[in-house]
This record gives sequence, structure tokens and C-alpha cells, in this order.
Amino acid sequence: MEPAELLKKIHQLPRLPKAVSELLEAVNNDQISIKDIAAKVSQDPLMSARVLRLANSSYFGANRKVASIDAAVVRLGMQTLRNLVIASAVVGAVPKAEGVDLGGFWGATFEVALYSQELAKHTHIPPEEAFTCGILHNIGDLFIATAAPDAAKAIDKAVMAGADKQETELKILDFDAATIGALLAQSWRFTDKLAAGIANQYQPKEAELYSDLAGLMYMAKALFSGWDEIEDDAITGWLSVQAMNAGLEMDMSDLAADLLKVKGSGLEMGQLLA
Repeated sequence: MEPAELLKKIHQLPRLPKAVSELLEAVNNDQISIKDIAAKVSQDPLMSARVLRLANSSYFGANRKVASIDAAVVRLGMQTLRNLVIASAVVGAVPKAEGVDLGGFWGATFEVALYSQELAKHTHIPPEEAFTCGILHNIGDLFIATAAPDAAKAIDKAVMAGADKQETELKILDFDAATIGALLAQSWRFTDKLAAGIANQYQPKEAELYSDLAGLMYMAKALFSGWDEIEDDAITGWLSVQAMNAGLEMDMSDLAADLLKVKGSGLEMGQLLA
């Protein structure tokens, strides 16, 4: 498949439903009350169900389950509700791809998003922006699996054999999944800043214009793939190296402990939504 042909397929993917787009605009509007947000979420049964499943996940640590969006709003607050609305909207907008384990895919996605959010708290980057970018960071992979399944299988096979993911994508497709993901995010009317975070995540320090969100994605992905291989007493030093590689200035105080608190929670969230 030619690159131009694959790029055209972006327009064949479902747009975010109008109600969802309006809801995303609402959660980004400081003038709208939390009560109005809850009412808008409640009008969409599928959205409500997804948000409630996430609100009742162990990550939020409550013993009592919430049964309504109003109760979820009281428990979570506006910013967390915003994050869950965005996550639920993205999950619902992307079609199933043949041969893709969606539970595993979304589990990895949420794990990176939660790591990104915690990392952001140790920088100047707004945590909510980091979470949103994390939710969207690998959407290009899912698009390729949907639009060009043979190419996706060839890429996965090569990467499993030890090949570099970006180099393999460029060889097979002439562009990488991060680029296609950024285009898709823009088509869904996410910000240029967020799109840059997606586009430059492979080599953030090599980008023409540095994106701190891309640096966060780079570091969060390194955490997801490499944490279990690091000895506990070496994790802080390893995190310092990763922050330097990502081009991030980061307060390392209690960072490892904060990340440990969320470790594994994203995997659960992904299974709840798959």
C-alpha cells in the first residue's frame, strides 16, 4: 500500500460523534459547571458506562462503587472526569482491528498515560495534558492495524525479532506510526501541542522544535517497557538517565515512589474498557 493511499484512509475512520466533541469542548470550558458536565455525560449511555467502569477501578481506591455520573463527579472532581471522558471517547471512536488484543493495547495505553501524568507532576507540564497525550500516543499503531493489517503484522514480526520500531515503520510504510497518530489527533481537533507530543515521541531531542510532551511520552514508554528489568535500588538513577535522554528537567524527589503507586493500574483500566 502506498503511503498516500494509507493516509487517505484517515478520513474513513469514524469522527468523534458530535455529542462527544461537544462534551470535550465542555470539559475544557472553565465557565461550565461540574453539574452541567455530569448532565452531558449522562445523556450518552455508552460514555456513561465507560466512565463509571473507570471511576470504579481500583486506581481511584474507593471501597464503595458509584452507580451514577453525579456520584462519580463528586468522587473524582472535574479534572479527573475530563480525563475519563477523553479516554472513553477515544476508546469508543476507534474500530476493532483484526488480530489486535484490545485489552492488551488499551492496558498498555493507560499504563503509559498514568506514568505520563505522574511524571508531569514532577515537571512544569500540566498533568492533564500529559494524560491525554498518553491516551493518544499510540493511536497510530491501531490505525495501521486497521487500515493496513499486513503491514502491521510485518512490523510486529520485525520488532519482535529485535528490529527498531520506527526504522521498521519507515522502511515498510515510508512514515511512522507517531506521524500518522499526530495526523489523526489533529483530525479529531486535539491541539497542535498535543499532536507534536505524539509526532516526536520516538526521538524528542532530535525534533526541529522540542516538545516536552514528546519527552514525557518517550520516558513513560521507557518505564513501561523497562521497569521490571531495573533493580529497586537502581530505579532513581535509571529515571534520571531517562529524563536526560528525553530532554526533561525533572524533580526526582519521591518520583519512584509516586510511579510505583500507579504501576499496574493502567493495565486494569484497559481491560475494563476493551
